Amino acid sequence: MIYCIVFDWKRTLYNPDDKTLIDGGLDLLELLKKSKIPLVLIGKGNSDMYLEVERLGVKDFFQDVIFHEGEKDSNLFMTYLAIDTKETLFIGDRVRSELEIGNKLGTTTIWVRQGKFAKEDPLSDSQKPTFVVNSLVELKEFLQNNFLQFG
Repeated sequence: MIYCIVFDWKRTLYNPDDKTLIDGGLDLLELLKKSKIPLVLIGKGNSDMYLEVERLGVKDFFQDVIFHEGEKDSNLFMTYLAIDTKETLFIGDRVRSELEIGNKLGTTTIWVRQGKFAKEDPLSDSQKPTFVVNSLVELKEFLQNNFLQFG
């Protein structure tokens, strides 16, 4: 059973080039809200990213929204997240960054293989995702079929 889902922000849910949600993102968040699984949004950025989350109307989907400046590392994530990592999904678009961190933390990782880093294959076992999907639309279907339970 999954008790928490952690999303990377840039290029997973948000396109920083055109400052919009990626296709399928809102539908996915609406479905997950119905599942009542707590969602956490985390990524690299400053106060501008918090403003983008507000502007796009997605802040209320998340239990926590955490942006940081500097490189991502597992210690930073664990500082913010008091979660049981074995029952957590970690979803991102880059195997050599957030998914490697998710793997090192012991979470189940899902690579949304889309956009800029879609062809950036893992360089080591620690970067290999547990599952791979090719879009947020495909992720929604995958989660419905494998992880979500509605009561």
